[in-house]
Amino acid sequence: MLLMVLMAMAQLDRQILSITLEQIGTEFSLSDTQLGLLSGLVFALAFCLVGFPVAALVTRVSRRRIIAGSVLIWSGMTVLASTAQSFAVLLVARIGVGAGEAGSVAPAHSLISDLYPPERRTSAMSVFASGSNLGVLLAFLVGGVVGQIYGWRVAFLVAGVPGVILAIVLARSLPDLRPQKRPEADVFARTLGLIRQDSGLRFLLAAMAITGIVTFGGLSWTATFLIRSYGFSQLQTGLLMAGVVGIGGAAGTLFIGFLADRLGHRDQRWRLRLVALVIVFGKPLAFVFLLGPGGLIGMAAFVAGALFANAFWGPTFAYAHSRVPADCRPMITVILLFLFNLIGVGLGPTLVGILSDAWTTQSETGLGWGLAVAQALGVLGAWFYWRAAACAMSPQNET
Repeated sequence: MLLMVLMAMAQLDRQILSITLEQIGTEFSLSDTQLGLLSGLVFALAFCLVGFPVAALVTRVSRRRIIAGSVLIWSGMTVLASTAQSFAVLLVARIGVGAGEAGSVAPAHSLISDLYPPERRTSAMSVFASGSNLGVLLAFLVGGVVGQIYGWRVAFLVAGVPGVILAIVLARSLPDLRPQKRPEADVFARTLGLIRQDSGLRFLLAAMAITGIVTFGGLSWTATFLIRSYGFSQLQTGLLMAGVVGIGGAAGTLFIGFLADRLGHRDQRWRLRLVALVIVFGKPLAFVFLLGPGGLIGMAAFVAGALFANAFWGPTFAYAHSRVPADCRPMITVILLFLFNLIGVGLGPTLVGILSDAWTTQSETGLGWGLAVAQALGVLGAWFYWRAAACAMSPQNET
């Protein structure tokens, strides 16, 4: 439960920017491309650069201390963002948030894999991942309600302060199991060697990278799309996104995680096949929402598609951890997140912003087309998931 709260706080501080992009862009006179860089690339670079050294430390240093310290850093940087008087300060704050969050995920995944056996790991990872949806719920509630009434700066402050309290709680209460065995000197090189030998992991890495573009392109820009194209206020958008992506998405993530474990008990391949099918079936709904007639039809498509948008989280990391020994799990987590964030966070929001600027005319916004291009890439991600699933029956390290 504590780790689920950890994920929720991380997503709150990460996604608070999404619902306030329009306000920030107006105050600082920023283009969609600049907003895409702010919500994407700078965060992703910091996350990726810090993630690898942290993963190398996980098997040597207290995971509890790493996680608590990371929460303190990203929360402080969110508070700093609330004081920004220039685009440059916002960039620095977002770099800090990315660096802080990088120190939490690998240690958390390592703890989960140590605490749960393989047959329960997918559902356990999905419970952890559902915190992401709860964090999105909080981000859109705080950003939508507080942001509209008091402004984006107060919204950032409200988002950042609870993390300081959480850091103290984690430092006192989080389990801190010791590594099962002493790690080899270069766990990074060893993990890369395992990836080279395992086509299933290679397909999984490709799937995660492509899925990241869809996930973060959508999360960063959907709220702005609702405001521009559906005529919602910031408050209405925040409440809608909180309910649909937060509550509905959390339920969908949990459902897929438990269903994947149930199906996987009979045939391991269905843990990832289920992810691939969910992704493919969600694409027509996304296109209706983004390019369709709008109104109730568009909103119904949005609600239905958002329920299972994060279904890939639990099965992805459970599969990866089942293919490597325990001391390599933090590093395989970081390698997956490196691609997910560098390509997904780095390219997704930025790509959508660039396409939006390119296709926008005086009478029509191009944001819907930019988001649709990102969604279309998800079909390729589903294909990679299906290929990874085909490798699930090959003998690997199921521990």
